[in-house]
Amino acid sequence: MDVDENEIDLDTLYRHTKRERWGVAVFLWERDEKRAFRFADGEVRVFKKGYYELMVPTVAPGDGSATRLRAEVRAATTKHKEILPTVGHQLLLLLEEYPGGFTGEAWQKKHRGTGRRLKRHRNAAITEARDLLNPDDLAKFNAAGNHQEALDRLIKVLQGTDLVPSAQLNNLKKTRPTQELTTILTSMAKHPHEATVRPFQAALVSSRGPATSWQVVSAPLALLAPKHHMCVRPSVLSTQGKIIRARFNPPKRPDETGYQRYLDVAKAVYAELESLGHAPLDLLDIHDFAWTTLRPAAKAELARIREAEAANAVEASPLPTTTTTTTTAPPPKAP
Repeated sequence: MDVDENEIDLDTLYRHTKRERWGVAVFLWERDEKRAFRFADGEVRVFKKGYYELMVPTVAPGDGSATRLRAEVRAATTKHKEILPTVGHQLLLLLEEYPGGFTGEAWQKKHRGTGRRLKRHRNAAITEARDLLNPDDLAKFNAAGNHQEALDRLIKVLQGTDLVPSAQLNNLKKTRPTQELTTILTSMAKHPHEATVRPFQAALVSSRGPATSWQVVSAPLALLAPKHHMCVRPSVLSTQGKIIRARFNPPKRPDETGYQRYLDVAKAVYAELESLGHAPLDLLDIHDFAWTTLRPAAKAELARIREAEAANAVEASPLPTTTTTTTTAPPPKAP
């Protein structure tokens, strides 16, 4: 599975089991069965499958190299400030590729799922999550002390989607199955609407799991209650937050407060799309809407839409115009 280069996890450090002299490393990206890491010696090295398994999680050596490495990666990935689109611009871009919007055949086929199931198909993922993470089954596993089965089911659910990068799933597989984790999963599955990420994240910490991954801590709830919870993909949702909220400061680490801020952004986008006549089915649609319209490959198309709108506005006005900042574009005409 491909991992966006903007989703760099600076918290997890790695080392090469046979090249200690390279120092610690930070995972940069994964695509085409290859993974890239930036090392403390300044080199970026790409490993193909069969070799990247030699990269294993490690701790900071205490010599300052990890701090310097993180600063270098952070500086290299810092982007120049750009003019942000509006949700209306995003919708116009979406409608070019999916003329019927969220209810149209194209979107339904690609993202909700018809025919053979793919990882991006949300309807099948929701069904599987509710089946495998059935609270009655989880309660039985908990009573029998079969905590490994509960963890395995969680992993299977997430593996069946494209919501969690494979590197984070690998960390989840190394998590210790514990009664605390099974108990929290059972509670989440029984009352997903009222559940929060804090207890689940705390259980992951106790089980030595990937508690610093936004996707891992938020995806299970998003699948169990997609109208109430959001799977956080920080690379695009941080930009979405800046579009929908003035002076939005993206949370740096996963926690309950940060999750609620991202959830507020998702619900605000939902409301704006609804007001424009294209209501999403749930917050998984918001996840896919943000990725489809804000991913790096969409930047040029969004710029084209903004420029075309500006040109049309100038042409239509007989008077000199001034630049203004708006929160939404005019509602597009229904196809």
